[in-house]
Amino acid sequence: MRINRQNDEIREIKMNLNYTSNPEGSVLVEFGNTKVICTAMIEDKVPYFLKGKGIGWLSCEYSMLPGATKTRKVRDISKGKIDGRSQEIQRLIGRSLRACVDLSKLEEKTIWIDCDVISADGGTRTASINGAYAALVLAVNKAIEDKLIDENPIMCKIGAISLGMLKGIKLLDLDYQEDFSADVDLNLVMNDKFEIIEIQGTSEKTPMKKSDLYELLALGENGIRTIFDLYEKVLPLRKKIVLSSDNINKINEIKELLIDIPVDVVSKKQAGFGGMEIDEKFNTLEENAKTKAVSIKKEINMPVIADDSGLFVDYLGGEPGVHSARYSLSHDDRANRKKLLENLENVDNRKAHFKTILVYIDEEDQEHYFEGICEGEIAEEEKGENGFGYDNIFVPKGYNKTFGEMTDEEKNRMSHRSKALEKFRKFIIKYIK
Repeated sequence: MRINRQNDEIREIKMNLNYTSNPEGSVLVEFGNTKVICTAMIEDKVPYFLKGKGIGWLSCEYSMLPGATKTRKVRDISKGKIDGRSQEIQRLIGRSLRACVDLSKLEEKTIWIDCDVISADGGTRTASINGAYAALVLAVNKAIEDKLIDENPIMCKIGAISLGMLKGIKLLDLDYQEDFSADVDLNLVMNDKFEIIEIQGTSEKTPMKKSDLYELLALGENGIRTIFDLYEKVLPLRKKIVLSSDNINKINEIKELLIDIPVDVVSKKQAGFGGMEIDEKFNTLEENAKTKAVSIKKEINMPVIADDSGLFVDYLGGEPGVHSARYSLSHDDRANRKKLLENLENVDNRKAHFKTILVYIDEEDQEHYFEGICEGEIAEEEKGENGFGYDNIFVPKGYNKTFGEMTDEEKNRMSHRSKALEKFRKFIIKYIK
């Protein structure tokens, strides 16, 4: 039926990133002859109904420029009010984007999405959603780099596409002439799990069969896959990695070491596995780290990182070693340190080293291992209030103070975990590229 493309084929899509210089995120998105300028700007306030609640907001405005259509469209300002169609569309865009944003991570900030259609040839609302998502990604990345927000609030990708039936033929991504003549007109918004965020649909002439709806949804899902593939090619998407731990000290240490690359580390709890207990029953750091990573990875289609660390004391034959966290038969850091100092009482040879084994399991279930070692010795008493675990009694080689007396920045320059993470950091930068 179509001359220049198949019935299940999307028009050529283009995304010109950073199209304007002032917004934190801006995109000129094109679906064939439909062209929309989408911007995202962050405002340091929220609507009155959210003040004092510690969460943010996302809102959208949509308009069509007078010259976007063959017949001049009168500006809303000339009529003194926004027209019903524009209001409906901007609410759709706002709802769609809020479905992919954790508003609690915005604190009390508002992200404003503006979509201005400069050329309309069908599918302006779905093109706007896709362009708005791209602008949102750019704005969030910049906000994280500028330390305006601490964590990436984007939980998933979203995509949108128009669908229809014309003379019984199912079509993907309708242009204006197809949309104008269609028997069935439908707009579909989905996330990257291909769960439905919104469906807008109507039969213009005869009722649509359920079987036709299911076929249109499958056609739409394939179209949205194409849009997600485009995101991967053109957008600087932040990679989300699940850390198989809820230890806040460990999470903050890893985040700090990876802060300058587009990676977001989320805890086991944030990924929905807070109640999962993983038994570290093995006799090597490698086996324990792998077990923690595999336990999460088999439940989720995301990369997972896990580590296991131990303090190895020469005089004690490598104790506490792989059992460092439970040296005193409990997860009590103070009790563990007390037992170790007692076992080294009146001992001159206090040489020791920290060792970390970090395992990363990627999207294809490939395992990658990274090792970090920090040489040093055990102090005769606890010193310092910083850090955790054995930090208050471990003096790194070449220094006269414990990890517990160091700032995070000092410790991260030499710690066993930072050395393993630096190897991982170099790997993930190359992997992302």
